[in-house]
Amino acid sequence: TNGKVNIIQPMINPQYMEFSEIKKLASIPSNAPLQERYFRRAFNEARRLVKEGTASTADFIELLYKILDNWYNDEDYDASNKKNIMDVINKIEDLNVKYDRLLNVNIGDFLTQIKPGMANVLDLGQVDENMAEVLVAHVLRRSLRSRKQYVRHNDSDALSYPLFFVVEEAHILAPQNRSSNSKYWITRIAREGRKFGLGLCLVSQSHKSVDAETLSQANNMIILRLVEPKDQRHVQTASESLSEDLVKQLPSLNIGEALVLGLMTKVPTLVKINEFKGRQRGGDLNIIEQWQTKKEDEEKALQRELDQFVNLGGGY
Repeated sequence: TNGKVNIIQPMINPQYMEFSEIKKLASIPSNAPLQERYFRRAFNEARRLVKEGTASTADFIELLYKILDNWYNDEDYDASNKKNIMDVINKIEDLNVKYDRLLNVNIGDFLTQIKPGMANVLDLGQVDENMAEVLVAHVLRRSLRSRKQYVRHNDSDALSYPLFFVVEEAHILAPQNRSSNSKYWITRIAREGRKFGLGLCLVSQSHKSVDAETLSQANNMIILRLVEPKDQRHVQTASESLSEDLVKQLPSLNIGEALVLGLMTKVPTLVKINEFKGRQRGGDLNIIEQWQTKKEDEEKALQRELDQFVNLGGGY
């Protein structure tokens, strides 16, 4: 990419979302079928109005609220139905508070924001875990379906070039012990993505927490120093090339050293990775240094106030 980066803001056009994605954001529980029913009806109605250009507002969440509010004030609905509708309205209000800026009917499909020949970075730093899962699932789902359309049917409107996804914090987005939309689509890409020109790289510092099925689909691994036995066994289970002798070497790797194995190398290879000289993020904060800096800043501020007071003649 020659160092070129395209930052993509974490926004989705609801017109391209699946119901399960927005249901996740609205926190509609799986044991509330009536709430889900009314929310699904309102969601489909709102999408229809937006598509036809007859929506009374460009704010998708406000449109959902208006549709539900009209139903609530409709005399044809009894008290029981109105209670369920009001429960959904409350969920919509919470959705509005949390994600109003992230749902935008004026932006295009996510795939249109990708720039070939650049590192396209979806910035998840400003969203919570729920929204991160939905965004990742949305991107992977749209990409896989679009590539299938292009490869199988040569669809000129589909994604015409391959993509390689690097998923950081993979233990959050593809967790071992719970299901999620992002985990489902990461696993789908891992299993069948290569047939349609979609590559996948999972990055994690908590290996035992990454879904084992997804890890087992990896053709290659680059393993840095691993000390914890549970992490070692989890990685070994996912790789046929990682022998017991190699596992024993993992705790003794130095900083910048990695074990490379898989189809990318004929035999497991120990490599030295060049140190990154640019700006680093995600490291541990030096808390003692920050406390000291805070104390020094306060002392300097106090001294400036005292000097100003003396200069005004306050020390006469």
